[in-house]
Amino acid sequence: MHGVIFTCGLNENITVATTLLNLYSKLGKLSVSHKVFAEISKPDKVTLTAMLAGYAMHGRGKEAVEFFERSVREGVEPDHVTFTHLLSACSHSGLVREGKYYFLIMSEVYKVQTQLDHYSCMVDLLGRCGLVNDAHQLIKNMPLEPNSGVWGALLGACRVHRNIDIGKEAAENLIALNPSDPRNYIMLSNIYSAAGMWNDASKVRALMKTKVFTRNPGYSFIEHGNKIHLFVVDDYSHPDSDKIHKKLEEIMRRIQEVGFVSETEPILHDVDVEVKTYMINKHSEKIALAFGLLDCNADKPLVIIKNLRICRDCHNTAKFVSLIEKRTIIIRDSKRFHHFSDGLCSCGDYW
Repeated sequence: MHGVIFTCGLNENITVATTLLNLYSKLGKLSVSHKVFAEISKPDKVTLTAMLAGYAMHGRGKEAVEFFERSVREGVEPDHVTFTHLLSACSHSGLVREGKYYFLIMSEVYKVQTQLDHYSCMVDLLGRCGLVNDAHQLIKNMPLEPNSGVWGALLGACRVHRNIDIGKEAAENLIALNPSDPRNYIMLSNIYSAAGMWNDASKVRALMKTKVFTRNPGYSFIEHGNKIHLFVVDDYSHPDSDKIHKKLEEIMRRIQEVGFVSETEPILHDVDVEVKTYMINKHSEKIALAFGLLDCNADKPLVIIKNLRICRDCHNTAKFVSLIEKRTIIIRDSKRFHHFSDGLCSCGDYW
């Protein structure tokens, strides 16, 4: 497709180029997005913003900052969407100083009005770096009414850093804004469980049972042999299911031998640890990962696409597998890209 566009001279069309740029970023091919951008003779704020979105999605904050500064020097004028993606890139890379700087000069220098998305990025950035109290204070002082994006960023930080008091406040505000979203209840329950507050966690789970939730079923897919192979939780529909699940069992055994311990916190059921471990080991991304290790070229990265946010246990599994298999694993979830290599992830274990 790209070749046809280039042959027809459409690569100079801003709309076409921006679409291509976005496409390659979402496919995990950020280097190709660079090439597409380089082919544009007169990039504008739309292409600048698209490129920054790609950097943010892949956790490449320092490159995003350099790219932004270079583009501004060349005369590209940023807008509020540009700054949203720039701040998001800073957040995904833990660039607190840079994020604070751009949050300040956005309105003072570029006359861009601060909006809720910008506050959400800043709360996420501060919370990601453990500055939960600072993030909470920012929300208290903001001139706008916080929305679910702002409170959600704070709740996510409280879950990671186990701040119960602020987490409870964030969850209560989220539930008030959107009582039909089960994720808010689950995260609050996880915060209580991690703190050993079992009675409070049980109350949240009991409250969930009184609600009627609509949840998107989770799935993961991987491309191989010009085909899309899609998996859901505990999936045995694939023709090679027996081989895939046998490979998965082998993987889990091998990573446990080098120190992996299952995190069963996302499983809210009151069942034995062994049962929880079985349930979490059947997540769709683990099955897709086992399939990829069986059938995909060992010289190329494994690329898995997931429609929901990856859980902590599957995230840790991918880290360990990248270490023992000496493979690069790329997982795109609903939040961002995770690049796993040598036992580490590009997200720094916060997403």
